[in-house]
Amino acid sequence: MNVYDQAHALAKSLKESDEYKQYQKAKEKLEEDEKAKEMLLEFRKFQYEVQMEQFEKKEVAQEKAEKLKKMYEAINMNSVIKEYLSAEYRFGKMMADVSKILGDAVGLEEFEEITGVSGMQ
Repeated sequence: MNVYDQAHALAKSLKESDEYKQYQKAKEKLEEDEKAKEMLLEFRKFQYEVQMEQFEKKEVAQEKAEKLKKMYEAINMNSVIKEYLSAEYRFGKMMADVSKILGDAVGLEEFEEITGVSGMQ
């Protein structure tokens, strides 16, 4: 079996995994609940804004930190959002683990050390 055939087999295995199926199911539920979807989008947009301020070495205002905390508490109380975030996390973790396994197998960490360029994010 060549590398491309194995990659297709891996893709098939990923799509058949419980993590992927649960993620897709949770995503469909979120798409059906317009209020929950909007809440999550607003939270992520605001979270990104705060993270960019932190990245730019700006001090985040206490009001923004409090607002972010309250938004997180609110979305965490919504069962549709909570289920989606949990499924998204599990699927993302599996994908990151697979990426690390592949990167380690071909020595990408050595490439990163030599070049300073990260191939796996």
